[in-house]
Amino acid sequence: MRTLYDQFGHEIYARAAADAAFSAAISEQVAELRELGEDDPQLSKILSGQSGKVSLDFFLLGHTYAVLSYLLEAALRPDALTPASVDPDFAAVRLGAVFHLAFDGGLLQLWPLRCPMPSR
Repeated sequence: MRTLYDQFGHEIYARAAADAAFSAAISEQVAELRELGEDDPQLSKILSGQSGKVSLDFFLLGHTYAVLSYLLEAALRPDALTPASVDPDFAAVRLGAVFHLAFDGGLLQLWPLRCPMPSR
């Protein structure tokens, strides 16, 4: 998660800060992901971070894999009407939502990557 955030997160959040519609799209995606857990208590625990960081990390990485799959399909089959081929912000919105959930679950924290970790 940290590597993905370091590569794309700052750019996504800068865009969200400048574009209210993009920010709203990310918020809607976060809400959709959280709704998945409403009917599944185990998934709800994972999304809320109650099952631990490893479970949340695996779920978010799995979701990221699905996003990549859609992007590859759109690239290899340009005539297919996949969500990624129809929406140019498909990946950015979904990664923004993944980062949001990762921050909420404690997988990501706001300190510079190259800075030493705070001492305890």
